[in-house]
Amino acid sequence: MAASPARGIARQVVANTSLLIAILVYMGWAYEDALFGYFHVRPLDLDVGVVEYMLRSLSLFSTTIVMVIVIVVAVTAVRTWSLGGVRLARPVAGVAATGVSAIPALRRLASADAADRSRVGRVLTTGAGALLTVAALAMAWMAGHVQVSTYGFLLVLAAGPLLLTWPARADPRGRFPYALAIVVAAVCALWAASLYAHNLGIQAARNVVRDLPARTAVVVYSAQPLALSGPGVTVQPLPANYRYHYRYQGLRLLITRAGIYYLLPVGWSPGLNETYVFDETDQIRIELLGAVPTS
Repeated sequence: MAASPARGIARQVVANTSLLIAILVYMGWAYEDALFGYFHVRPLDLDVGVVEYMLRSLSLFSTTIVMVIVIVVAVTAVRTWSLGGVRLARPVAGVAATGVSAIPALRRLASADAADRSRVGRVLTTGAGALLTVAALAMAWMAGHVQVSTYGFLLVLAAGPLLLTWPARADPRGRFPYALAIVVAAVCALWAASLYAHNLGIQAARNVVRDLPARTAVVVYSAQPLALSGPGVTVQPLPANYRYHYRYQGLRLLITRAGIYYLLPVGWSPGLNETYVFDETDQIRIELLGAVPTS
C-alpha cells in the first residue's frame, strides 16, 4: 500500500521538530555554559532544566536570523508552485524564455526536451555538490595554516554532501548516502548553533563583568569569620552582643538558584578565580540590597 501524503508530511514535521528541539536545547546549554563557565560555575550545578534551556535559546535568535529563515522558506515554497500555469506568470515566463534564447550558450538548453533538462540538472547539481565537498575538505586542511571562517566552512560542508547525493536520493542505492548527508548537515547546523550560542554567552559574561558594580549588591552576615578577600570586598566586625559578628560587603549577585547564592567580588576580573557560593544557614545570612545605580 502506498504511503499516504499526509503521513509523509507528518513524519517530516515530527523529524524536523525533534531536530529543532535538540538544537534549541544544545544552544541553551552552550550559552549557559559559556556565560557561567566564565565565572567557574557549571550549568549542571545550577540544576537548569530542558525547558529553561529552550527558553534561553529562543532569546538568542535575532530579527535578522528570523527574516533570513522566512526568506528561505518563501523561496523554497515558491519553487514548488506551478507558476507556469498562472495567468499573471505567463508573461514573465515568456520574457525569461526570450532572454534565455538570446544567449547562444543557453539556447540549446532551453530547446532541449524535459528528459535532457532533467539530466543536465542532475549533472549540474552533482557537480556543484562535488565542488563544495572538495572545497570543504580543502578548507579543513587550510584551517591548520590560515584563519578560516567556521561558519563558512560549516555551510560548505553541509551543502556539499546534500547537493552531491540529492539527484540519486530516490534510487535505492542512493538512499544511504543521502541519509548520511542529512546527518552531516544536521551536525553542521548543531555545531554552528552551539558556536553562535557560545559566542553570545561569552559576550554576555563580559557584559556582566563590565556592569558588575551596578548589579544587585549583596551583604553577607556571618557568626564566624569567612575567607572572603576578593578585590573590593570589605569586612566589618560587629558588636559582640549581635547574633552575627561579621558583615562582608563589596559583593555582587551573579545568580541565585534554589536558595544557593553565587556571588562575585565587585572588582572581579577574568584572571580572578573567586566565585563564592553561599546558602543561608543559622550561621550565615544573605542580604540583597538591589541594583546599584551607575553615575
